[in-house]
Amino acid sequence: MPSIQNLALVFVFALGALLIGWYLVGNEMMRRRGRSLALWCKRSLDPLGGRQAIQWITTQSFRLEVEGLKAPFVAGSLTGLVESLDVPVIWLANRANGRRDMVLLQLSLRQQPIWGLELFRPRSVLAADARKYSIEEGWAEAALDGFRLASVGGPAMEKIARQLIAELGDEAPNLIRLAIRRRGLHLTLAMNVPERGRLTPERFSQIIDRLARALLRFATPTP
Repeated sequence: MPSIQNLALVFVFALGALLIGWYLVGNEMMRRRGRSLALWCKRSLDPLGGRQAIQWITTQSFRLEVEGLKAPFVAGSLTGLVESLDVPVIWLANRANGRRDMVLLQLSLRQQPIWGLELFRPRSVLAADARKYSIEEGWAEAALDGFRLASVGGPAMEKIARQLIAELGDEAPNLIRLAIRRRGLHLTLAMNVPERGRLTPERFSQIIDRLARALLRFATPTP
């Protein structure tokens, strides 16, 4: 009859083999999903025109730079980050926190917004950056429909934030961060993309267009 020590040794070897196999399979899946997400991002930005250039940060993350965009945009970037699949504990922790494949869009507009805000999920990977910027701006932070809203405060900004959320339609639950700034990159939009069959590039482009139209209602005249 096998001893407890031998059984423990078999268990350790089996667990090690399982983790190594998980790591290898997970890395390959992440690589393929990274390529697929990059193509999704390219097609999302195609309707905006301009020139695109991709920079791979890792095999699972990239940044797509765009210049010479059609009005009302000028330039920007779309960053993609694939959900971590290679380590089971990290994968489970990310799932518990609602993290999936993510895209981060940053665009500058031809017209400057006349106000700014930060709308973000408090436990998201981008929450710390949103709070840092809010503190630098001296904005007050408050709860809003499951998000944190940082702005100059008041019912008017809450109304505007809800209008922007409404522009996302059925994809609002996937919103991670939405930031409006008066300088630099005026629009920042971070979203989970759990089902690219549902949130198609065309739908994401339409969301970008709707958000831009909403911002232009509160922007300076075109110079």
